Amino acid sequence: MNEELYITFENYLNNEMSQEEQLEFENQLQNDADIRQKFEIYKETNAFLETKFSSETLAFKNNLDTISKEHFAEKKEEKSKVIQFKPWHYAVAASIAILFGTWFMMQGNSDYSEFYQHENANLVERGSIIKNLKAAQEAFNAKKYKVAIENFEIVLKDYDKPEVRYFYGISLLEENRFVDAETTFTKLQSGTSIYKDKATYNLALSKLKQKQLEECKTYLKQIPKDAEDYEKAQKLLKKID
Repeated sequence: MNEELYITFENYLNNEMSQEEQLEFENQLQNDADIRQKFEIYKETNAFLETKFSSETLAFKNNLDTISKEHFAEKKEEKSKVIQFKPWHYAVAASIAILFGTWFMMQGNSDYSEFYQHENANLVERGSIIKNLKAAQEAFNAKKYKVAIENFEIVLKDYDKPEVRYFYGISLLEENRFVDAETTFTKLQSGTSIYKDKATYNLALSKLKQKQLEECKTYLKQIPKDAEDYEKAQKLLKKID
């Protein structure tokens, strides 16, 4: 993780920001899905370190902090326009990186990106059905999910088809709009379209992305053997069991 970003997270959680910096960071969290996801992972990692790791591991983390303070004690402090770089941040960042990696190995590497490789949308291959549908497809395939969502929502008002709703749900999931995504996939799951089982798999992935592993397993076990995603579901089940 970028040191500056790490320090920003640390300063925010420790109430070491000015009011202006705090508002700016909160606005960034609201509008940048990538930063928001990294921040959530960072908070979860901190909590995990505090509650799950042994006292020896935490002692290692504290030792790195002490060494860092001694190493940087005589260095001249440099000021930043936005963030004050504190010597101990580097030691803590190093220990977090090590322990965070260890945590994922302990969890069986069951992260969302490993199991989610969606296909491109091909919704208008037979012609330009709807202008916004074409725009939604192009944005989705370019991974511009916010733009895709805007256009999918316009399309769904008059053209509520399972294939449109499926890729709309994926776009919501990629933007971490979990409640909306799960509502969309649940509607597909209760239907009879070819996206029924795919919707169940995506509900599992939504729970995986939120680290809700028991709920994830519940959905994975609902996927039938003849489903396209059955083998991936079984592989994921083995990793998180």
